[in-house]
Amino acid sequence: MWLAAVIMVTVLVFVIILLSPVKVEIKYTYYRFNAPLSGTPQEYVPDRGVRFSLLWGLINLRLKLSYFKLAHQAFTPVLKLRARFSKRSGATLAKEKTRLTAGRAIELYRQALKFYRATKPAYRFMLSRTTLHHFKWSTGLGLPEAGQTGMAVGALWVIKSNTTSFLYRMLDRQAPMPELEVVPVFDGQLLRVNFDCIFSLRSGHIIYTGILVGWFFLINRRKF
Repeated sequence: MWLAAVIMVTVLVFVIILLSPVKVEIKYTYYRFNAPLSGTPQEYVPDRGVRFSLLWGLINLRLKLSYFKLAHQAFTPVLKLRARFSKRSGATLAKEKTRLTAGRAIELYRQALKFYRATKPAYRFMLSRTTLHHFKWSTGLGLPEAGQTGMAVGALWVIKSNTTSFLYRMLDRQAPMPELEVVPVFDGQLLRVNFDCIFSLRSGHIIYTGILVGWFFLINRRKF
């Protein structure tokens, strides 16, 4: 009798986990400008990271990108990253520091692109089961010359429109209208980025997507 009860409880817990939603918020804010008097660049970074809400908010985790900077080492550009994974209460679960050179970044991009092409049907399935709650992408840009600013703003509009259109075509569920903005700044040098995206999907869909990724990777492993 007790064995049947244990099995029933285990199955019930497993079903609850499969049906429970996973809510994800990706937030990136960056603000860099030239001080009007000294001309020295100043930077304000209030928030960068990803928040995860599991089991209807019972478990909350946060991956925060606490340091993000492009530097030079022996005349080679190096991207320095520092991330922290923590609970909602602030307790740190893991830390990671990474230095990424331009050559390594290009190699990782190529490998990621091959992996995506080999397993693309799995991600299409995941996006078709995803509910998008909020999508905001705002950019302010000012370059040394007005002509440069105008050309850059036009290019940004093309990139944003195409990227957002591709994303929304992949979604099968109704989603709110995206909030897109590109603000040209002609009287100063400035870069302001505000990206905020909130979406959710069920844990079962994530698990099934992982299975599909493994399957398509095995049948297309020759591409690597």
